[in-house]
Amino acid sequence: MKRLIWLGLLAALPGSVLAADESMARRADPWVPPAARIRSTEPPTEGAALQAQVAAKLRQRFDAADSGRYGSITRDQAQRAGLGFVSRHFDQIDARRSGSISFDELQRYLARRDAER
Repeated sequence: MKRLIWLGLLAALPGSVLAADESMARRADPWVPPAARIRSTEPPTEGAALQAQVAAKLRQRFDAADSGRYGSITRDQAQRAGLGFVSRHFDQIDARRSGSISFDELQRYLARRDAER
């Protein structure tokens, strides 16, 4: 109980790291009124730049799932890494039926899927 009181007092101090973190958390909270939220000064990313950002993030997550650094992942690795879309569509992505997929196979599947829409 004493510990919680001390943390509360520390958070209330001006310039406190805890106070800054709490302030940022409140401003990012969806229940904070829009007028009180921190707005980005940069315009939103669009088009090719947005696609490049998405591809880079997907590549990062894919590489993180590839724990053995083989250049491919299995369905289980995709599930453990939180790549739900990849694990749900694994059979369609794994055109060679090898039991693992490379990032290139994933990109080809996504391109085919976009072309079909």
